[in-house]
Amino acid sequence: MFGLRHLPVPGIGEVYFKRQPHRITISENLQQHYSFDPAGRFMTGFLNGANYRRGLDSTILRKQITNEAAKACHRLSDAEMQSFINRIQSRVAHISEHVAHSDQADLLPYLRTILHWDYARLYQERAAFHDIYKPVSILPPDQYLSVVLQMAEGCSWNKCTFCTFYRDRKFRVKCPTDFRLHIHKIKELLGQAIGLRKSIFLGDANALVIPQRRLLDLLQVIHEEFPIDAPRSGDNYILKGIYAFLDIFGADRKTLDDYRELRAYKMKRIYIGLETGDDELFELLNKPGSPQACVESVRTIKQAGIAVGVILLAGAGGDRFAVQHTDQSIARIQAMGLDAGDLVYVSPLVVSGEEQYSQQLRRIGARALDRHEMQRQAAMFKTALRPTRTDSPKVSPYNIEEFIY
Repeated sequence: MFGLRHLPVPGIGEVYFKRQPHRITISENLQQHYSFDPAGRFMTGFLNGANYRRGLDSTILRKQITNEAAKACHRLSDAEMQSFINRIQSRVAHISEHVAHSDQADLLPYLRTILHWDYARLYQERAAFHDIYKPVSILPPDQYLSVVLQMAEGCSWNKCTFCTFYRDRKFRVKCPTDFRLHIHKIKELLGQAIGLRKSIFLGDANALVIPQRRLLDLLQVIHEEFPIDAPRSGDNYILKGIYAFLDIFGADRKTLDDYRELRAYKMKRIYIGLETGDDELFELLNKPGSPQACVESVRTIKQAGIAVGVILLAGAGGDRFAVQHTDQSIARIQAMGLDAGDLVYVSPLVVSGEEQYSQQLRRIGARALDRHEMQRQAAMFKTALRPTRTDSPKVSPYNIEEFIY
């Protein structure tokens, strides 16, 4: 580990190098930055006013602030990715030439690991990723740096009218043997970069719906394979707890004792998509359970000592449901007894216009909210639910268009 170094490089200026336990960062004049994992794979960058982030499948997402102070997100095409990676590699190669003839030549091994990961090799990671994972469709924002374990694939409900995330797969629960093999492949893919990961997330949509005894057997496999909350001999990283989605009808099936068992297995937070607190709109979305059942399940989960993340959809129901969606959702959230360990996510509804939900909206003569109306509704949620005490939950945006894993 070499901490922070810097070196003048002709044609660039002052170049800074920072080596951390699981990351290498290069900064040009403290204005443009790019970082790499311990194997040398590109991770993140800030170049020419845009942020770049590479997913494990080598998808690269570019985010940039537009003239309207909004974020424009774009997934690079293969050609754009090749051009971008070639540009990074060219700059690192230029820097390496000057490092080699300086008094800081000990940096060369780190730079060579970066140059090893050209576009072709990064592209090959895509095949390795898809050999291990079904598409990782979505995660809560605080879990973007988790180790996703697809204990179950798909969604056991898979009938919500607005959601198409899991239409491409049947719900399937892995047996312990297959699950352990899945974990071993993930460890091989991540390598030393596993130290960048913060926690475990159980995929896909509602893994906790698995019957309790079978679920605990699979959680035991996780504890045998990973250091959770405490160091373990032979590992130089610690993962801080286990997290997962759970749908409302699945939550309703579990007892207080079930949740206490999950807490004993280091379950730290459970995320539930309430989407709306309004009964009529809830039915139009074809969500399982009910808003009141969600309130009761959240209170039970919290009684067991597990935090929750509750998700609301800004824009759901369009203009026809706007008032009741806002009022009833706020009322349901306020009835849950949330505290500082909990999260409320407000996610703008993103639909193509062809889903069953959009067709239903048109049939009842409702108009979808435009972006500005959605932003206003999201602001209303945030204002009403904004922490007023030190023990209030955090209210945060959740933009699914910004997600890659």
